[in-house]
Amino acid sequence: MTGDKRQEQGSRDYRLLPVAVAVWGSMLVANRLFAILIEGEPALSSFGVQGITGAMLWPLIAVIAVCGFLVGRRTAIRHMRASCLAPDSRIMAMVVIAAVAVGMASSWAWMSMQWHDSAAAAAREGKASVVAVGTIAEPLKTSTVRDADCQVEVDLDAILIRDIEKQSVARIRVFADRQSCGRMLRGATYRMTGSLSEAEYGATALWLRLESGQSVECIRPPSVFERVRARLQERFFAAVSRLSDQGRVLVPGLTMGVLGQDHVPSDGQWVDGLVNETYAARMEDSFRNAGIMHLMAVSGGHFVLIAGLVRRLCAGLLLPRGVTACGIAISYALLASLMAPGDSVLRALCMGWLGALSLAVGRRTQALSALCCTVIGALLVCPSLATSYGFALSCAAVLGIVILSSPMTVALAKIMPKPVAAALAMTVAAQSTTLPIQVLMEPQLPLLSCLANLLVAPVVSYATLLGLAALACAWISVDAAFVFAWLASGGTRVMEVVAQSLGDAEYSVLPWESGAVGALLVVLLEIAVALAVIYVTRWAKRRRTDDGYAVGRFGRNPKNGLEIWISDTLCLFGGDSWSS
Repeated sequence: MTGDKRQEQGSRDYRLLPVAVAVWGSMLVANRLFAILIEGEPALSSFGVQGITGAMLWPLIAVIAVCGFLVGRRTAIRHMRASCLAPDSRIMAMVVIAAVAVGMASSWAWMSMQWHDSAAAAAREGKASVVAVGTIAEPLKTSTVRDADCQVEVDLDAILIRDIEKQSVARIRVFADRQSCGRMLRGATYRMTGSLSEAEYGATALWLRLESGQSVECIRPPSVFERVRARLQERFFAAVSRLSDQGRVLVPGLTMGVLGQDHVPSDGQWVDGLVNETYAARMEDSFRNAGIMHLMAVSGGHFVLIAGLVRRLCAGLLLPRGVTACGIAISYALLASLMAPGDSVLRALCMGWLGALSLAVGRRTQALSALCCTVIGALLVCPSLATSYGFALSCAAVLGIVILSSPMTVALAKIMPKPVAAALAMTVAAQSTTLPIQVLMEPQLPLLSCLANLLVAPVVSYATLLGLAALACAWISVDAAFVFAWLASGGTRVMEVVAQSLGDAEYSVLPWESGAVGALLVVLLEIAVALAVIYVTRWAKRRRTDDGYAVGRFGRNPKNGLEIWISDTLCLFGGDSWSS
């Protein structure tokens, strides 16, 4: 284009970022205000909001919202000043203010509904014996409390308190013994008798401990789809059970997002000792200390791999663009239905569908715009996601990769091979944006996480694809599924070695300040490191120009680039030169 019009570059369109930040920040502020004005508590602990709405978080959120608005406004005006579509700063301010109002209203309405729910009101009065009617929303998992064998999330329909039946829409966590666990299936509706109380910890606000014996009665069986899904997953776990200890623990986690020790058979065939609990707990700690625990959760990587396979298949069959987009959308839905439910899966599914829609209409997918639309829509539909660590980590990782990975790759490619630079840049970019949230969850810094992620990167995609292949063919043959699972366990074996070598090292983690103060310190530390890197880079560039290094294209040769980097490092610390 010529004249006053310029061609837009969608990858640099940051206009929705301030809006998404404003919606999210306003919801967190609303949660904090609700705790102070209504509950009279310093935090919303009764609704599972721990740490993420600490005493200093709401001013931090206000600062982040203002910074996000300023950065988004400056970037939008800088890159689209001459375009007729460039947003005026006053319009941007009006949109952000409207987003704040909508976010606070939505969050306050949701919190009020949860507060006045009959189940929550009964739990606030103390432990009460109730009869609850609800539908199981997630697969059963091993219990996190000692006096129960399994736990499951249930969406209530009604609750009977003191012979009075009341409607309820709350989600509760049910703890049951082995006998009751064998009769509970995902998607079915049950009448359960037990003791209702407020949660002691966790994201679910209410707990229901079932009475021993005949305390579960099925009202409506699961649908055909639920039974087929449960059968497929059980056959996959049957194939995985023939692997070694690390395979039984890690292959289901890498494939479905459920670690082997957390699985509860839906057919009631409980086998003790199938997974070594001591080994599983030690392995989980090693993965967490090494900073690669995110590999055991379903994320966008699964969806990217499936989309790539569908694209290649449709391209080989010469199918039109619309059919390819429909195939990708359907494959996303099937994949999400087979994975363990989670907020990161929801984020990846929504972004994937937006990408498929872009493909259908012939537009290039814009990851940042898709992320912002996903955040805004998901938070307004389900305000509880505003305080979800899983959703926050997933969105922060994508944001870091989209914004920071490309410039980091260009910078690192000058001193190392480009494939290594790309992998390291993606790891550092995701780590830099998720680290403050990780500190809120656990007050420590994984010092070796970048190295650990770099070492396991070559086998992650390969092992994930083999695990998904095992899951897909499990309904046909358990033996065939075992072959794929065994091959996938080769990749998880590499992850095990890396986790044990780095995660169990003496200096693998650094203790840090907890809560919002620790998160704020991490943000300040990252800003300081970024400014230092920029300053050193500019100083080194001027030094190379003065010394005549700028002649030629040394960056094309990794050896020359490495020599220059070492030479500058020696000069920085008082050395003479590379040749000395």
